[in-house]
Amino acid sequence: MACKKSDLISAINSFGAARATGDANLIQFSGNLIGQLIESLEFAPEEWKDEAIAPEVVEEAE
Repeated sequence: MACKKSDLISAINSFGAARATGDANLIQFSGNLIGQLIESLEFAPEEWKDEAIAPEVVEEAE
């Protein structure tokens, strides 16, 4: 399922509210939700203009 901007913003706001209140359960829940939404994002390929930083170098670092 694709991530909608409104869902991601809502999850980030929930995380912020949970942090403000210090509720550990809500912090964990909203943090996990943000992680799931980020994992569902599709990104365009990067354009590498600097040959000194090639995609292979970035992949090895991760």
